[in-house]
Amino acid sequence: MNREEPMSRYFRMLPLVVVLFAACSSPSPVDEIVSSNLAARGGKEQIQALQSIRQTGTATASGGRVARVVREIKQPGLFRLEFSSQGTKSVFANDGKTGWQVAPLQGQFEPKVMTPETDAAAGVDQRDIEGPLFNWREKGHVVELIGREMLPGGEAFKLKVTLEDGAVRYDFVDVTSHLIVRSDITRLVQGQPVVLENTFSDFREVDGLVFPFLVETQTKGRPQVLRITIEKIELNPDLDDARFQFPQ
Repeated sequence: MNREEPMSRYFRMLPLVVVLFAACSSPSPVDEIVSSNLAARGGKEQIQALQSIRQTGTATASGGRVARVVREIKQPGLFRLEFSSQGTKSVFANDGKTGWQVAPLQGQFEPKVMTPETDAAAGVDQRDIEGPLFNWREKGHVVELIGREMLPGGEAFKLKVTLEDGAVRYDFVDVTSHLIVRSDITRLVQGQPVVLENTFSDFREVDGLVFPFLVETQTKGRPQVLRITIEKIELNPDLDDARFQFPQ
């Protein structure tokens, strides 16, 4: 028996081992798409430094109704959305644990704690100031590349994002700009699940980060469109935690 045979076999396998390790260390298509998206938004460091945000704008419904909109998010997972219209103010908020709302247009004039099944602000993705693609593995999400799809503005990668809470959304990342130009997700509207198609455009830079200043939301299968025009974005404003908590 040749005593050198095991050693020679080992050396013959070295090229295969090197190839396998190289394959394991290569970024997956999903990682490359997510990385390019984060870079297009301003970079991981800039995104991670964001502790709070306030977006102010105008929402216009298909029927011509207009409302003032203020959306606020604060680390970790605090969310507040206000709609002011016709002398009334609707509030949908979540303090990271409990969701509540005031909805005068629905006949609800006093703050009411909502169950997770009826809480419009319960989605972990809309309470995530960094966005679900940022450190998605650490957050317990699953991101898969479904393929490519041609949208009105051009071709986009279609990502299936299964969130930690079980909800599923589809993010469309433009192959040229690397920005998310559409996001489809099932939300609870008046306690009923509906698929919302959100289209993003008019991207602008604010203090080193890129945001859409036009958001168009449409319920799948319906012609009505809610058009939200952002007028002002404030990064890291001083937001009191009490704004997100159920009023005592």
